[in-house]
Amino acid sequence: MFESIILGLLQGLAEFLPISSSGHLVLGHELLGMNEAGMFFDIMLHAGTLLSIFVVFHKKITDIIVGCLRRDKDQLREAGYIILASIPTAMIGLGFKDLLEGLFENPRAVCVAELFTGLLLFTSQWGPTGAKHPDNEGVKMNWWRALVTGVVQGIACIPGISRSGSTISAMMFMGVNRKYAGEFSFLMSIPAVGGAALLDVIKWAKCQSAEKVAQMALENPEKAAQCADAGSFTPELLWACWCPSSSALSPSSGS
Repeated sequence: MFESIILGLLQGLAEFLPISSSGHLVLGHELLGMNEAGMFFDIMLHAGTLLSIFVVFHKKITDIIVGCLRRDKDQLREAGYIILASIPTAMIGLGFKDLLEGLFENPRAVCVAELFTGLLLFTSQWGPTGAKHPDNEGVKMNWWRALVTGVVQGIACIPGISRSGSTISAMMFMGVNRKYAGEFSFLMSIPAVGGAALLDVIKWAKCQSAEKVAQMALENPEKAAQCADAGSFTPELLWACWCPSSSALSPSSGS
């Protein structure tokens, strides 16, 4: 229970700050000597993250869905940018899946990535719409900026590189309005986080089948060994899920 609360709080606090939640979870495991939580625990953290995003941005999400149903041009364009940004993210995430998963077991690499995130955030103030240019309203999002932002989000799959911090910084470097950049960054995370959760659910479901685990042991013993720590639903997981989602309910979350 204690480990669940700590990991859930780390995820919740890091999700709405421009710091890497995945990187902080890796370091949390390392510094506190925690055992691996298992795949199902990761699924619940994803669920809590998605819930928090839906809570904070429910009005904008509703506007986009209703606008698309009504064929509103602005909302259709907004949805198109989110889909466009998700394409390079999915390609990078799936194409380098094994390499990225290996980095989660390398705290030193995570520390280097955290330093890179700090440097990126520090330099972003000199971007066209950074803190050094508070009066610059910025330009609107377009197709190529959405693609570039999607590539940056894909690179941010590296644990330690903040997804929100890197994408917001990238958009500010491209001159996108700062407020819009923050909003778009979290909206475009919905397909990414949801996709990651779906992949984890599929992997976890395979581990629940004795027949599939036996077949996996013949084809790939390492993957079969991972199934031993896949985890299952427990009351502690509710705490892990609730901590990131409850952060969205705090008064400061919507700022």
